[in-house]
Amino acid sequence: MKTANLFFLMMGMIISIPATANNEALNRAQYMIRQMNAELTQLKATNQGLLAEKSSQEKDYKALQKKYDKLVSKTDKNKKKMKGRVVEVKQKYKDEVMAHADTRKQLSTVVQQKNKFFEIATQQTQTIDLCVANNRKLYEINLELTSIYENKGVWDSVTQAEPFSGLSQVKIENLVDDYQYRLDDLRVEVEL
Repeated sequence: MKTANLFFLMMGMIISIPATANNEALNRAQYMIRQMNAELTQLKATNQGLLAEKSSQEKDYKALQKKYDKLVSKTDKNKKKMKGRVVEVKQKYKDEVMAHADTRKQLSTVVQQKNKFFEIATQQTQTIDLCVANNRKLYEINLELTSIYENKGVWDSVTQAEPFSGLSQVKIENLVDDYQYRLDDLRVEVEL
């Protein structure tokens, strides 16, 4: 558009110049027109190059836009997937915490039961030890009684049956009571 205005301006100058100066002005005007035509050709070529570059850049832009849209879509999908995974992991964590709490309760119960069983086992061990000790004492009492019975002579049998004074019978009853008390002391009562 500027070139066309310039051309008309030049033409107006050529017409208004006198004939002698006309040749010189004409030559100058023609030179300027050739220069403008060369510039115009160069500008058209540059414009064509810029249009081609613009077209190429638009294609690149469209390709990049498609890639961007795909990446945004993929990112959104990944974001949704990650949100779902986070929810899943949180739920799993809650479940694990609850399971851990249940396990701790069970462990506490088992420890209490173990302590109770240990206490019972200790009591039973003490009772068994007492029974073993008392059994030894009962064995000794039994040996004493057997020895007394074996050493009982005819005279002891006759005096025991003697009906008048009953002293031997009292002596024997006292001996039986003494042994009965000793046996009762050695008796172990077991609580269930």
